[in-house]
Amino acid sequence: MPQSLIQQQKLTQEQIQLQTAMQVLASKLVELPLEGLRERVATELAENPYLEASSSESGDGYIQTDGGTGEGQDTEYDARQDYSTEDDIPDYLLRQSSGNEAEDEGNGMDSADTQSFYDQLMEQAGGCDLSEHDRQILEYLIGNLGDDGLLGKPLFQIADELSIYHYLDTTPEEVERILQILWRFDPPGVGARNLQECLIIQCKRKGYRSVPGHTPLLLKVLERNWDDISHNRWDLIRQRYKLSDQQVQMLRHEIRRLNPRPGSSMGEKASSAETHITPDVIVDVDQEGNIDLTLNDGDLPTLSVSEDAMEMIDVDFVRDYVNRGKLFIGAIMQRRHTIMRTMQAIIKLQRKYLVTGDETLLRPMRLEDIAKITEQDLSTVSRVCNSKFVETPYGTFPLRWFFTTQAKATTEDVSIKKMHQALKEIIEQEDKRRPLQDEELAEMLQQKGFNVARRTVAKYREQLGIPTSRMRRE
Repeated sequence: MPQSLIQQQKLTQEQIQLQTAMQVLASKLVELPLEGLRERVATELAENPYLEASSSESGDGYIQTDGGTGEGQDTEYDARQDYSTEDDIPDYLLRQSSGNEAEDEGNGMDSADTQSFYDQLMEQAGGCDLSEHDRQILEYLIGNLGDDGLLGKPLFQIADELSIYHYLDTTPEEVERILQILWRFDPPGVGARNLQECLIIQCKRKGYRSVPGHTPLLLKVLERNWDDISHNRWDLIRQRYKLSDQQVQMLRHEIRRLNPRPGSSMGEKASSAETHITPDVIVDVDQEGNIDLTLNDGDLPTLSVSEDAMEMIDVDFVRDYVNRGKLFIGAIMQRRHTIMRTMQAIIKLQRKYLVTGDETLLRPMRLEDIAKITEQDLSTVSRVCNSKFVETPYGTFPLRWFFTTQAKATTEDVSIKKMHQALKEIIEQEDKRRPLQDEELAEMLQQKGFNVARRTVAKYREQLGIPTSRMRRE
């Protein structure tokens, strides 16, 4: 028999990791912000007749939390076990917050008025008929919008981050296709990549019926003569289109009616009622620089399995409900543990900022850095950081805010925020009679250790809302 036709048997050993039902449920719960978890708990209580909510400890080992006093803490996990030596343990204590969301619920405030900018965009995204793949891209774009409603990251970077951190294979062209869906959202102009694009989107969306016949001209000027507009060269625009002084004034008036910061139209409403954001974790810093980390369980009730059910455990359907209740309580405990471990790691890396409030001290940090410290899966860290907010002495921020990108310097890696700060300081100190041009700014940044090109400086200057040197001249 030919050698090639001989059949052989080989015994190989493969290691396959199977997620338990607890892990699957915990991974779903960890994605939820506090408000979503509150709804999920209410649903589970309604569907499981043997799951009870109370404010007293029964000592059965399945109590998840005490929403009133903070005494019913999760004792299944010891935070110190996550650190190999005593020196590695952070100098803060873990405690639970009693929360004050119950008071907020009774203040008669309209929930529509207290939605965050992010929540309102996500609500509009929910009405789009998209595939799961496209939905994830859209939600990631929304999560990367600045407070002004503009998208500061280039599309190739968005595509790379989706591929690396979320295992979602995509291209810049595909991201741009989804971005154009975001441009149809309210307020008009949201999702634009720069000021010019923002105003053009608004012009196309609104139509400006109040000035009949002028919208086509306004759109043409925005698209073709942006450099003249940004440099206030209206004489050139008048000559190019043979306009009268009245027509020029009308165009300028229409441009001033456009909103350069579409996110502010929602942000101002949100800022007038801080209750629209419920922080999932709270970070306090005392005068000695000690950091105290709190998991905000709000008014979540104490969960336990009914004692009556334990007496009827031999009955099949009762046993199923008991197991379901134990599984749910255990998954909530796991959620708490996962969020706390993640926040411990973030505090460990961003301690200097949290103690001082100085944004220039934010360290470059990636999701995989946190995954490495916590020994958690990258997808788990990503779930924790999505849709979660942390309250600090310097404001309430999305967890994603602490993850800064990196730029190479001649001496060390620094965050983009640090480079922004250096650029602002240079411009603040410049001679206003002869403002520095972008090339000069690049040279001065290089002297400070930032290896940046002129085009990069121009991009950062635009992100900071700083006009060109000609516009800064006094």
